[in-house]
Amino acid sequence: MKELIFLGCCALLLGCNQKPVPGTQRQLLAGELPDPSIIEVNGTYYVTGSSNDWGPFFPIYKSEDLKTWTFVNYTFMERPSWTMSSYWAPELFYHEGTFYNYYTARSKSGTSAIGVAVSEDPKNGFIDKGMLLEWGDEAIDAFVHEEDGRLYLTWKAYGLTRDKPIQILGARLSADGLKVEGEAFEVVTAEADSWERGGIEGQCIVERNGFLYLIYSGNACCGKNCDYQVGVARSKSIKGPWEKFEGNPILVSNANWKCPGHGTAVESDNKWYYVYHGYSTKGFPYMGRSSLISELKWDDDTAWPFFDIDQGAVGEALKYDIHDQFDSNMLGRWWLYNVPNNSSHHAKTTDGKLLLTDVPEDGGKQIGSMIGIAPDYADFTVTTLLNSENDAFKGLLFYVTGDNSLGLGLKGNELILWKIDDGVYTELNRLRLENPGKLKLKADVEEGHQITFQYSHDTGKSWSKITSKQDSSEVIEGDNLAWWSWGQRVGLFVNADSVSGDNTALFEDFHLEYR
Repeated sequence: MKELIFLGCCALLLGCNQKPVPGTQRQLLAGELPDPSIIEVNGTYYVTGSSNDWGPFFPIYKSEDLKTWTFVNYTFMERPSWTMSSYWAPELFYHEGTFYNYYTARSKSGTSAIGVAVSEDPKNGFIDKGMLLEWGDEAIDAFVHEEDGRLYLTWKAYGLTRDKPIQILGARLSADGLKVEGEAFEVVTAEADSWERGGIEGQCIVERNGFLYLIYSGNACCGKNCDYQVGVARSKSIKGPWEKFEGNPILVSNANWKCPGHGTAVESDNKWYYVYHGYSTKGFPYMGRSSLISELKWDDDTAWPFFDIDQGAVGEALKYDIHDQFDSNMLGRWWLYNVPNNSSHHAKTTDGKLLLTDVPEDGGKQIGSMIGIAPDYADFTVTTLLNSENDAFKGLLFYVTGDNSLGLGLKGNELILWKIDDGVYTELNRLRLENPGKLKLKADVEEGHQITFQYSHDTGKSWSKITSKQDSSEVIEGDNLAWWSWGQRVGLFVNADSVSGDNTALFEDFHLEYR
C-alpha cells in the first residue's frame, strides 16, 4: 500500500480576498507553482503548474472567482511509467466532457517529451495515456488550440539542438486529442539578434476579434541569471503567417517580481487575464517561482495586447502557516518527495507521529531519505520535535538536491550541524548531549538562506543556539540552496547508521510559521 496518501478529507483554501483590478500584478496562489496553466469550465477555473523533480505531480486547484482557490487533487500520485524526472509545464485542456493534461517529462531514454493524461473529473486524478510526442533532443511546453473543428498541438523544439534556431512548432492532433496525426509546421522562430536570443517557449494562444494571439516567453526562465520576458505575435490562422509585435517584450521584470513568463490567458467578466510565473525579489534566488495574475489589456487602435503594471498595487505576499501534529492516518498534501530519492514511500503517520525510514534504494544520497515542504515566503521559522531512541541520523534539513543541502540532526547522543555543498559534506559543529530524550530543533530563516539553528531539551521552553566552528557564526549561510529549476525545500530526514543498522526516525510534530 502506498504510504504517501493525498489528504483528501480537507479542503485547503489557498486564495486571498483581493479582486483582480486593472494594473495589478499579484499572486494567484501561495507558494511555488511554475509554468501555470489555467482553464475555465462551466464557470469554474482550474489551475495547475510544474512539479519539477518533486512528487506528487502537477497539483490542481479550482476557483469560482479567481480569488479563492481550493486544492482539488494531484494529477498523478506516482510518476507515469514511461517517465523518470523533470515534470514540467502541464497544460490543461477541456474538450467534449473530458479534461486533458498535456505535460512534459523526461523519458527513461533521457529525452524530454510530451505526454497526455485524461480525466472525467480532476478530483479523481488523471489516467495517463503515455507519451504523445518525442521530437529530436526535446519536446516541451505543450499548448492545444482548436481551429475549424480540429485540434492542434504546439510545442517548443530544438532548445538543445546545436546550430538550429529554437522554434515553436505545431501539428494536428487526432479528434480525441491522444495522437499526433499531422505533419509538423513552424509557428514562430526565435530571433538570435533580439530579446529572444535565449530562445522562446511557454506559449499560449488567445482568440480575439478575428486574430489569434500567440503569447510566448523568451530568454532564460530560471535561476539567479534569469532574464525571462513575454512577447506576442498574431495571425489569422495557427499555420500563419505570424506577425511579431514591434513593441516586444510586453512584460518584463520590475522591483517586485523578476523574470515573468510562461503562462496562459483566460477571459473573465469580459476581461482577459494572464496567469504566469515570476520570482519574488524577496529571497531571490532561493525561493521558487510563484504564480501571478495580471490583466491583459488591448489597444483599441492597433488591436495589440499590453500590460500596464502598477507596482504600487502588487498585493500582499500569500503565506499560510503549517502546523502538522501527524494526527491523521495520512500525510498532509503539503509534503513532497524528491523523485530520484523516492522517499515518499518510506514516510507514514503512526500513533500521532511521523515515521521516516531510510532504505537501500535511496542509497547514494548522503542524507538518506527526506520529505519536504516548499516555503511560501523567504522569512520563516520551522520547528520539529524528534525522538532520540536510536542511532540513526535524523533531524531538520534545507534541501534543493542531494548534492546541495544543510541541516541539524541528532545521531545517538550527538547533535551535528552539517552542510553539503556541490556534493562535498562538511561537518560544521558537533555537540555531545547528555540524555537527549525528546529533542526539539528550530531554524529561523531570513531572506531564504540566512539560517540560525537552535535546540531545546524542554520542548521549546528554553533554547540554545549552535554555531559553525568554521567562523563561530550563529548565522549559517545557505548559499548552496539556490537551484535553477525549483526553490528550496524545508523538511525532515533520516540516514541509516552503518554500525547498528538503525534506519528509522520518529517526529512528533512539524511547525512552519512565517514572519
